[in-house]
Amino acid sequence: MPSGEDQFARALPGGPLLHVDVDAFFAAVEQRDDPALRGIPMAAGDVVIACASYEAREWGVHAGMAVAEAVAVCPRLRLVPLRSDAYAAASTALFAVFGRFAARVEPGSMEEAFLDTRTTPWATAGQLAATVQRAVWQEVGLPVTVGAGRTKLMAKLASRSVKPRGLRVIQPAEERYLRPALLIEELWGVGDVTRERLRQHNIRTVADIAVVHPDHLRDIAGTQMARRLAAIATGTDDATVRPERPRRSYSVQRVVPRGSGVDVDTLTGELAGRLHDGGFTCTVVSVALKYANRLEHRGRTRLPEPTADARQLATTARSLLPAGGVRVEKAGITVTGLQPADAAVQLTLDTAV
Repeated sequence: MPSGEDQFARALPGGPLLHVDVDAFFAAVEQRDDPALRGIPMAAGDVVIACASYEAREWGVHAGMAVAEAVAVCPRLRLVPLRSDAYAAASTALFAVFGRFAARVEPGSMEEAFLDTRTTPWATAGQLAATVQRAVWQEVGLPVTVGAGRTKLMAKLASRSVKPRGLRVIQPAEERYLRPALLIEELWGVGDVTRERLRQHNIRTVADIAVVHPDHLRDIAGTQMARRLAAIATGTDDATVRPERPRRSYSVQRVVPRGSGVDVDTLTGELAGRLHDGGFTCTVVSVALKYANRLEHRGRTRLPEPTADARQLATTARSLLPAGGVRVEKAGITVTGLQPADAAVQLTLDTAV
């Protein structure tokens, strides 16, 4: 794999991208809307914590923690129910601000995005990042962290390193020495299984990746991930901001509290709500379980007809769950094969005729 200084230097030219991420999004919306929640440990959730404020995180409260456990570690915790409509409205306002600063905006989730600002000179990247940060605070009332970098990886690393309310620009000159020293744990998009395989071959940094033969890297990580890792090592990783593509799926995932079962009704109820809000029905339901012993279970089935009905989704999802046994740590349900709801209605009418 080419990895010389000259080749890496040739990969460096290009303007900055921004990665903007709301700090503790659900909690920030709640604190914005209710002054009594500001400056105190609080969290949004029901049975499980969905998002904890930074004040609560100082006590050890975190997303995925059972509410009972969270209250045990932080007796002063204020818990509020999730308000999906409020978060959706805040997200819409947030992306309206993003759109003023970049013609191309790629959502990472409802509270974060990459902004294509590559026409901005590096000398003013920090000024632009501060302007975006200030605009979101003044117009939407939410705190954000902004990172700027030559690629998506660098921009996201920049923002991740200075949360909350931070701002960091990784200039190309800094990237030149920062990138080779990155630990594989810091590489966005590289999962736990791949990291463990890399560690087994004594590959712990980007510099280590750079000296691995391409064939050997493919054997370790698979063809697609090997290409991504090689690009990271040579500085040619993804720097293209892609506007949101047509929705292909919806998914929800939750940590399962110790002593509890998979809450299928809550998961499918949330999916049904998203389908209705988006004006879709689905034709395929998939479940994914991760067990305490690190094994996984996956199931998938096609529905007899398109639906957005929560009860039908729940019944289908339950049929994909295995019999009890090993404790489930994490459960996820995904719906795919999306089509406009009015198309499903028309299909039903046509069939009836």
